[in-house]
Amino acid sequence: MIHRPLVGAVFALITLSFWLQTAPAAEATLCKDARTGLDCRLDQRKPAFTEPEIPEDSIVKDVTYGWVEDYAYFYDKPERGARHVRTATTGFFYGPAVDEATDPEGNTWYKVWGYWLPARYYHLIEASDFGGVEVNRQPLRPFGWVVKPVVPSAVPGEEPAGGAELPRYTFVQIVQSRAAGGVVWHDIGDEQWVRHDTVAIMQVRERPGAVDRHEFWVEVDLTEQTFAAYEGDRMVFAGLVSSGLNRWATRQGLNQVWERRLLAPMQGGVVGDDYYYIDDVAHSLYYDGEIALHGAFWHDDFGRQKSHGCVNMAPRTAEWVYEWSENAPNDLWVWVHYANIAEFLQ
Repeated sequence: MIHRPLVGAVFALITLSFWLQTAPAAEATLCKDARTGLDCRLDQRKPAFTEPEIPEDSIVKDVTYGWVEDYAYFYDKPERGARHVRTATTGFFYGPAVDEATDPEGNTWYKVWGYWLPARYYHLIEASDFGGVEVNRQPLRPFGWVVKPVVPSAVPGEEPAGGAELPRYTFVQIVQSRAAGGVVWHDIGDEQWVRHDTVAIMQVRERPGAVDRHEFWVEVDLTEQTFAAYEGDRMVFAGLVSSGLNRWATRQGLNQVWERRLLAPMQGGVVGDDYYYIDDVAHSLYYDGEIALHGAFWHDDFGRQKSHGCVNMAPRTAEWVYEWSENAPNDLWVWVHYANIAEFLQ
C-alpha cells in the first residue's frame, strides 16, 4: 500500500497565520454586524479565520493519485510476461493507485482500476492542499485569496516599486477598495494595493428567501469562483472553487442536494474530443440534475473556471463540506449566482 502525504503550501499557511494574528483593532471593538445583528464576539478565544484540521479518518489523506496515458496497457500481474487484460482509449483518465510493486528487473508498477500497469503509463500528480478557512466570527469586511501571483503596489493604478510577491492561495482581508484607471484595486493592509483580477474575494451574503433561518445552505459565486457555507445567517466556512468552463457553464439557481456519494467514478464527454473517466471522485453532493459539488484531486487551479459544469473543490474543502452537511437539519441548499464587482466599491 502506498502512503504519499499531501504536501502543504507552507508559505500560504504562514501568511494565513499572519493575517489571523494581525486583524485590525476595529474588529474587536465593532461587535455587531449592522445588517444581520449577529454578535461578532462569538467565541473570542479563536481568531476570526482558522485553517481546518485534517480529520484522522480522512479518505483523501495519504492517497497516491495519477493520470493514465492514452492507449496504456493494463496487465493481470506486475511482472514481465503478464497477461494483457485491457487497453485505455484516448481521453483524460485519472485515478488513485491502490498498490505499488517492483518486478525482478526493478521496474515499478501501479495497480489502478483493479489492474496493473507499468509506471511509464501512470504519471503521479499532487492533489491540492488548499483547505479554505473555518469562519469563527461573522466577517466584517471582504476577504479572500490571491489567485494570480502578485506584487502589491503602493498606490492603486501604479506599477509596484518592488517588494515580495504574494503566491497563489495567500489569504487576504480587504481594508478598502477603489477604482483607478478603469480597474478595481483592493487595499489588503498597510496600503498594499492589488488589482481585482489577482484575487478572489467574498463577503457575507443575505440568506435566500426560500431558506429558513435555521437551515444550512451554501453560496457559489461564479464571478469570484468562491464558496461559503452558512448555518442560517452565520457564515461558518469559506473557500475557492472551479466551476464550469464557458463551454459547459455552471447554471445559476437555488436547489437542494438530492444525492450524496462518498466515493464514485465520473465520466463524460465524447471519445476523441473531451472524453474523461475519473475514478474515486470523493464527497459529491448532487444538487442540479447531474451537476454536483465535489472534490477534485486532478488539478490545483481553484479560483478559476475549470470543469465540465460541476463545482470542483479542493479535496480538503469538499471533505469539510460533506461532513458538515451531514449534520444539517435539511437537505442542503445550494445557491449559485454571479456577483457584481461594484459591490466591493460600496
